[in-house]
Formats: sequence, structure tokens, C-alpha cells
Amino acid sequence: MSIASLMADSARFLPLIFAAGFLAPLISQSLTAIGWIVSFGNLPFGLGVAIGWGLIAQFMGRWI
Repeated sequence: MSIASLMADSARFLPLIFAAGFLAPLISQSLTAIGWIVSFGNLPFGLGVAIGWGLIAQFMGRWI
């Protein structure tokens, strides 16, 4: 398997990678900044919202 084919295969999951790597911490820190603390932690909440949004983007082909 070449590097090019590996990169092409992983490109299918870019919305999920972006959601987990960027949106989840952003949502978590935004909730903390406004003073809203979720009982089980802001990071798991942010991860759940971001992955859900990433799955929608993955299957629908767009973020909005």
C-alpha cells in the first residue's frame, strides 16, 4: 500500500477527524468560558456534539 492510497483512504474520514480534533475542544472551551458546566464534563459533551455533527457532515456531504 502506497502513501498516496493511504492518504486517499483516510480523506474519507476528514469530517470526523476535524470534528474530534477541532470542534470538540472548541465546544468544550466555549461552554467553560460562559460558565456552563455539564455534570459529566464539558469535553465528553463537546465530543458527542462534534461527532454527531461530523457524522451528519460525513453522510450528507456538507456541514450546514
